Amino acid sequence: MVPETQESKTMGEKMQSVPKWVLYVILFICTSVPLFFPIPVPNKPFDASVDLFAKLMKLPEGSSVLIGSDWTNSTRGESGGEMEALLRILMRRNIKFAIYSTADPQAPQVAIDTVTRINAERKAKGQKEYVRFQDWVSLGYFANSEGENQAIASDVHKAFSGKQDVQPGHPPQDVFSSPVFKDIHKTSDVQLLILLSASSTDTITIERLNGKIPLAFMVTGVMVPQEQVYYQSGQLVGMCGGLKGVYDLETMMEYGLNVKGPDGVIHNVSDHVADEIPGFAGEQNFGKGAGYWPTLHVALTLLILAVFIGNLGMFLSRASRKS
Repeated sequence: MVPETQESKTMGEKMQSVPKWVLYVILFICTSVPLFFPIPVPNKPFDASVDLFAKLMKLPEGSSVLIGSDWTNSTRGESGGEMEALLRILMRRNIKFAIYSTADPQAPQVAIDTVTRINAERKAKGQKEYVRFQDWVSLGYFANSEGENQAIASDVHKAFSGKQDVQPGHPPQDVFSSPVFKDIHKTSDVQLLILLSASSTDTITIERLNGKIPLAFMVTGVMVPQEQVYYQSGQLVGMCGGLKGVYDLETMMEYGLNVKGPDGVIHNVSDHVADEIPGFAGEQNFGKGAGYWPTLHVALTLLILAVFIGNLGMFLSRASRKS
């Protein structure tokens, strides 16, 4: 029996027999290029992203917020981009923050590393660095998410009682002696709690804190359908969902909201929030969202193309056999 050669195969058979390594090389190239050469993607921010951006931009300067950082490096593609965008906004608006975690013992260090990275970015630009204990504090990890959220709802001081943090050049001190907590005497004094979650702590937070503190969620893409219910019911003041949410925030940071740019174009038009909210033009606004959102489009386009070619090859093979 004479073995079938590539030359003897029909066009349909050739289309179905592309070596796997070729597909992997094509995938690698197509998904790598957008990371090094950003591709602008037309964007209209979701209403939930608009509400979150507006809320963050309207916080009183110098006020303090709580950040529930319940993510680790396993979701850094989405959660890392969300955290970076959040920190850039808070630091530029001089908003102090306290970070706590209830999902994973690794989460506090991951959050600290992200703050350090954004601080390094600010230092390179000659901007004020956020000083630990003076401008932000790390409250650490709490093993019982249900209990800790209930404690925050009852009495924020008791919830974090005994917690200490380190100010550079000083021994550990009680976090309530930090300027971060100078205006927080009871739970209702907290301006906003932003939860970055890749686990079930979103539901726990809603159950314990809804109505006690204004809540905003930043979650992974697979969690968006559930969080959308909380947002539409008014339990969340805003939401950032997955890579799309990160890209929404980054574009609003760059171009503002309902603001005409130097080119005379309003890049982010919203009929949901009528206010004109300037962004931070010229700053380091684009990050993981601008890198990964176009890359995701390229990967999905390649997937659709591969499925189309495979099915077309199968159709042509069957047609040639019948003839």
